[in-house]
Amino acid sequence: MKEKPVQPDRLVRIAIASDLHAYAVDPDKPSHLNVRDSAVYPGQHPITGLIKLINDEKITADALLCPGDMGDKACPEGVTYAWGALHQVKAALGAEILAATAGNHDIDSRYKGDDHDPEHILKSLSPQFPLDDETLNDRYWARAYVVTDSMGFRLALLNSSAYHGNTPTEKNHGRIDRKTLGDFEKDIRGRTPAVINVLLCHHHPQVHSELDLGVDDVMKQGQLLLDLLGTGDVGRWLVIHGHKHHPKISYAAGGASSPVVFAAGSLCANLFLTLQNRVRNQFYLITLSTEEISKAGMVGRVQSWDWANGIGWSRAGDSSGLPALFGFGCREDAMILASKVSTFVKNGVKDWSAVQKRVPELEFLLPQDWNMLRSILTKDHGIEILDVNGIPKQAGKKQ
Repeated sequence: MKEKPVQPDRLVRIAIASDLHAYAVDPDKPSHLNVRDSAVYPGQHPITGLIKLINDEKITADALLCPGDMGDKACPEGVTYAWGALHQVKAALGAEILAATAGNHDIDSRYKGDDHDPEHILKSLSPQFPLDDETLNDRYWARAYVVTDSMGFRLALLNSSAYHGNTPTEKNHGRIDRKTLGDFEKDIRGRTPAVINVLLCHHHPQVHSELDLGVDDVMKQGQLLLDLLGTGDVGRWLVIHGHKHHPKISYAAGGASSPVVFAAGSLCANLFLTLQNRVRNQFYLITLSTEEISKAGMVGRVQSWDWANGIGWSRAGDSSGLPALFGFGCREDAMILASKVSTFVKNGVKDWSAVQKRVPELEFLLPQDWNMLRSILTKDHGIEILDVNGIPKQAGKKQ
C-alpha cells in the first residue's frame, strides 16, 4: 500500500483583541477607548499603542479574532469606531482575516436606536461584520453560527447573543439553542476533519464565577456545546470567548479530548473593582502547529501583553491574569512531570532549554499547572527554577 506523503508543519498565529467597550459619551467612562479622544499618544490610546507594540516587536498574525463587545451599551459610535480600529490592527499584523462575533454590548437589546432589530448596529457596519464575506455573514445571522475553512484552519463563529432583545431576561446571559446546536453538529460532522479547530463566541460556555463575577450570565446549553466538541471525533478544539474581563485558560469538563477554553481579558475596558488589583487589560497571540497538534492533541503557545494607561503596552507581568508566555494542552500530572525533571537535573544545574528538550510536555502546561510543578519541584525535590524577565533559564538543586 502506498504511504501517504508527510505533510509539512504549518504554524497558525491567531491574535485576540476582546471587549474593547469603545464609547462616545458616558460619565462612567467604561473603557480607555473614547471615540473622541486623541489617537496621537501611544501611552494614552490603546489602539495607537497596540499598533506601536506590533510594529516595535514585529508581531505578525494570520488572523485577528474579536470575541465581541466592541462597543459599550450598544453605542453605535463606539461599535463603528472599534470595528475600524480592529481593521487598523489587522493591517498592522499583516493578518489575512479579521473575524468577530456579537457581544451583548454590541446588541441593542433595549431598543434605544431601532424599534425592530436589536442587531442593526452590527448589520450596518462597513466593512461588513463578522467576516468579509456576504454569504458567510448571511448564514451567521440566519443560523446564529457559521463555519469557514477558508483561512487555513477551521473557524466557527457562534452568536451567543442571538436572542438578546427577544425577551427581557435574555440580555442577562448567552445562549446556544438546541436547534442551532443540532445544525452545528451536522455541519462539522459533514466536513473533512481539520487539524486546527477554533470556536469563537462571546459568552462563556462553562461556569466562570471567580471573584464573585457572577454565575447567571453563562451561556445556556454551553456545556452541551463543549460536550460535542469534546467527543474526539469532530477534531480537537480551542474555544475562545470574552465577556468576563477575567483572563483564564482551562480544560472543559469531560475526557482527554475536551476542548481548551480560553477566556480572553478585555483589551481596554475599565476593569471592575474586584479585578483591578488582580488582572490587567491584555492582548494575545496564540501559535498553533499542525505537526504538534497531530501528535499531541490541541496544544499551543500563547504570548500576552498588558496595557497600562499613561505607559502603553508591555509584556505581561506577574499579576496580569495570564503571564507573558505560557502553553496549553499538556494534561499530564504535575507530580509525574516533576519526577521527570528531577531525574534529569539530578544534583547539577541544567539550562532550561535542555530540560524542556528532555521533557517537551513542559512547554504546554497551563499557567496553574506550571505553578503547581514549580511548587512540587521545590518542596519534594529541592529544585529551583531561575527566571530572567519571567522566562525560565536554569533549573538546579537548592544550595
